[in-house]
Amino acid sequence: ELRQALESGECVLFVGAGIGGSLLDKDGKQLPDASQLATEMAVYFGIDAEGITDLTKISQVVEIRKRGRKELNAFLQKRFTDISLNDDVCWLSTRPWRAIFTTNYDNGIERAYELNAHTIQNPVVVTVTADVGTPNPMIEVPIYHLHGALFSVQEPHVVITENDYGTFRERRRMLFDLLKKELLTSTILYIGYS
Repeated sequence: ELRQALESGECVLFVGAGIGGSLLDKDGKQLPDASQLATEMAVYFGIDAEGITDLTKISQVVEIRKRGRKELNAFLQKRFTDISLNDDVCWLSTRPWRAIFTTNYDNGIERAYELNAHTIQNPVVVTVTADVGTPNPMIEVPIYHLHGALFSVQEPHVVITENDYGTFRERRRMLFDLLKKELLTSTILYIGYS
């Protein structure tokens, strides 16, 4: 059933942070997980985290006490710029997908489409309800960034601070409604989740 859904383009891909193990930063290291990113952020912004590695807490401190959202986004964009991927991630862009959902901020999936000369769909990045359109499944695949995206958007606003998690559903309500629909009606391939 999974193979048939994959071959027919009726499968939905759901990508989690675990895919970072297959994505490398500009120094050739695996992308950080949430606690590693929190530690890097605390060091970069000079925050005495006292062993706290909760990304939502550290990013909240950065936003409030340090430099605000603009500097937080700039740090994240710099950290996730120029990523490279292995062949497994590139393979994902050779399949026709009904839709792709991700909780990741990075542009690893989009990079797979950029780097692959044999893609059959063009990615359309969707981060908020206002971005939702009607893609042509023959040539386009929507990539729903449920927690926002740092790239391919006019104004990046990712869900990363404690406050963001308290208010993020409002701007992304339709994305979650689309996800619920796909969970009920589609075959889902989860990658990057334990």
